[in-house]
Amino acid sequence: MQILIVDDDPGSASSVAELVRLLGHEAFVANSGAQALAIAQATPVDVALLDIEMPGMDGHEVARRLVLLRRQAVYTVAITGRGSEADMQRSATAGFIEHVVKPCTMKQLSSVLGRAAEHLQRKRRPLASA
Repeated sequence: MQILIVDDDPGSASSVAELVRLLGHEAFVANSGAQALAIAQATPVDVALLDIEMPGMDGHEVARRLVLLRRQAVYTVAITGRGSEADMQRSATAGFIEHVVKPCTMKQLSSVLGRAAEHLQRKRRPLASA
């Protein structure tokens, strides 16, 4: 899959990108919301792993815009240091499919990407003709 990692902390973004590559996927890194949207316009992104608290355009706004921008399904995952019930509800309201609390382990990321692959396969499967 093609995975977009968005985090205003370059070290965090690179670490997640390395894990994504180790799991056999292609990783694209953006350090701002505007950069993320530019990448998503130029590249068919399957999954977006988005930090929430970023200056300028936060992860919630990036998620909303990604869903509008992409013609295909995008599996959006919030990766954030905030994990309260209210934070998770806000992510769901913004359109995130999953909410993961940092730091994200390789096992967690592998599970998330497995669910993303299954979800995207179901969304993109053509309907059987009657």
